[in-house]
Amino acid sequence: MSPGFQNPDRLLRLILVRHGQTDANLKRVLQGQSDGPLNATGLQQAETLARHLKDSAIDQIFSSPLRRAQETAAAIALHHGLPVKTEVLLREWNCGLLDGVPAEEFRKKLQEHNGSLSLFRPEGGETLVEVQQRAAEFLGQLTADYQGQTVLVCSHGDFMRALMSLLQQIKIEQASEIFFENASYTILDLQNGHWNLIELNQAPGIGERIASGH
Repeated sequence: MSPGFQNPDRLLRLILVRHGQTDANLKRVLQGQSDGPLNATGLQQAETLARHLKDSAIDQIFSSPLRRAQETAAAIALHHGLPVKTEVLLREWNCGLLDGVPAEEFRKKLQEHNGSLSLFRPEGGETLVEVQQRAAEFLGQLTADYQGQTVLVCSHGDFMRALMSLLQQIKIEQASEIFFENASYTILDLQNGHWNLIELNQAPGIGERIASGH
C-alpha cells in the first residue's frame, strides 16, 4: 500500500531513503565512499520502492553523489517528473583504508580502538561525529529553504544513522542501533521545532516492517 500522503498542513516532511542493494551489501563488506552500482536485486528494489511512492506528494529529491544512491533516486524521480539534486554532504561515512574490508574486520578494528564509536577514525577516513556535522549542515539548509515541502533524500546507512541522531536527539551510539534495509524509506515531520517519526524502515520490496539492530 502506498503511503499516499499529501502533506495537508504544509509541514516540512522528510523521506529518508537508503539505496538499493549492491554487491558489497550482498557480500557484507564495508562500502563507505567507494562507488559501486546497484546490482540486479538493487535495481529491482529501487523500482519496487519507486512504484510504491509514485502517488505520494514529493516536492524535492536529493541524492548522495555516489552511484548507488543516484540510481535509486533516479528510479523514484522518474514517477514524479522531478530532477535529482546531487548533494555531496549526503555521502556515506568515509571509511578510509577500511573501505572494502569484510564487516568482521571492521568490528575487530573498532574493538582495538577501545573508545566510543562516534570518535573512531579509520585510517584515512572520518569520524561519525564528522559525518554528523555534515548531516547537521544539510539539515540546516533543508529547514531554511524547504519549509512546507516534502523532501525525499536518498543516502546511505551510516549517514542516515548520523542524521537520525540529530533528528531524534539521541547519541550516535544509540542511533547506530537503527537498521535501514536496502531500498527502505523512513518518514519524519518537522512541527513546532520537533521532528516526529512517522514511519521507520519501511521496505515494500520485502514486506513493510520496523527493524532494529546494526
